[in-house]
Amino acid sequence: MYQPKSEWPKLAFAIIPYQEYGQTFPINEALYKGTLFPDLYQPYKPYKPGKGGKYDY
Repeated sequence: MYQPKSEWPKLAFAIIPYQEYGQTFPINEALYKGTLFPDLYQPYKPYKPGKGGKYDY
């Protein structure tokens, strides 16, 4: 496998926090939401420019 020279600059550095295994969604709900873990679920909230520039929650 090709290894880059050590004097090359680093382009990225990954930081991955620990994930605690806790509560999970039921399998049907997890498939619908795209994740098994409620802590990772972040639904898309579209921007509504007609309501004063605020997000519609």
